[in-house]
Amino acid sequence: MESAARQQSDDPGQAGSDRDGSAAPAPGQVLRRLIAERDRARAAAGPSARQVAEFRLERAAATALARAAEKQLRLPVFVEKVERSGMVPAELPELLPERALLAVIGGRRDALGVVAVCPDLLAALIEMQAIGRVTSRPAPPRKPTRTDAAISADFVNALLAELGRECAAQPGCPDFGAFRYATYLDDPRPLLLMLEEGEMARLDFRFRLGSGGQRDGRLMIALPVEPGTLADPPSPGAGNQAQLPAPAGTPPVPATLAGPVQQAPVRLAGILCRRRLSLHQLRGLTPGSLLPLPQNVLDEARVETARGQLLARGRLGEKDGFHAIRLRDISQDAAPATPSPAQDGWRAEGFGPPPEGMTPADQAELPLADLDHPDAFRPAEPLPPMVSTG
Repeated sequence: MESAARQQSDDPGQAGSDRDGSAAPAPGQVLRRLIAERDRARAAAGPSARQVAEFRLERAAATALARAAEKQLRLPVFVEKVERSGMVPAELPELLPERALLAVIGGRRDALGVVAVCPDLLAALIEMQAIGRVTSRPAPPRKPTRTDAAISADFVNALLAELGRECAAQPGCPDFGAFRYATYLDDPRPLLLMLEEGEMARLDFRFRLGSGGQRDGRLMIALPVEPGTLADPPSPGAGNQAQLPAPAGTPPVPATLAGPVQQAPVRLAGILCRRRLSLHQLRGLTPGSLLPLPQNVLDEARVETARGQLLARGRLGEKDGFHAIRLRDISQDAAPATPSPAQDGWRAEGFGPPPEGMTPADQAELPLADLDHPDAFRPAEPLPPMVSTG
């Protein structure tokens, strides 16, 4: 009798189980249930004001890079610096790492971006998959291949996914999670043709690779963004500041076509000289044939519109590896003297200039008498003379 009572008092859980007809919860199960309920409540309520105020894209990007490298390849990455800035596609070739693997990434509505992987990071990715560690040997100087792109594609997707999770629903952040690896390039020149003109967001990572920081690495991400997206989010106290009222009585600015018209593109052509050829001489031209030009042809280069209107004359030369024309003031430019056949070496029967008083139809100049007249599509001040100062 006493032994049965003692056994029942020593095992209260068994007594409760027999009394209620249900098993007792396992140790730690109640705590895990409470933690899960708290996480669900926080997720439903969204980020707190303190979390929003403390969010920084640079810090989130560094965390995402380290987490993606660890999850994908067990690669230790120590981020030293993350730079965030805006750019346009024309600046991209100057900002890319040298001999980088260019992973082209695609997003919604056919948007394209680029992820530039430096040679040291690419070598570390290959070593982690081949031997499981990062060596201190310098990366060999070579062009990236299709095999390198296939090896790094999963890492690029993992990095974009982590960036998307870290920056989800944060103001001023690009939609990283919407982009995925599409293809690769080993030359940055086609990027200017592939990327659309507009504002882009740039993230430039600088870090050390390996458990001992054996290598320095660099990675750059450039994504298209909507205008104004790169603006920093307002500080928490900014919403409490009083907004200045707009001044009353300000007349609206009349909408005109002057601004859009001045932004319209104009196609110009640089003409060295024009010569007439007979059909017999034209058929006699072969590769390597020489066409003699007038002696003063370099000093009489012309800048014309697509319809043949003369805008300026100048001297043909070279600037930064490109052909260039040093312009002269067209109002002070006298009509060039017509060289004789003996001076320029052209035979009179086929290559000589047209008879005096006859102007070819393709050289007819439109009048410029109204160039300085007032025009709603031009600035109020007169245009400066078309003279190159270079």
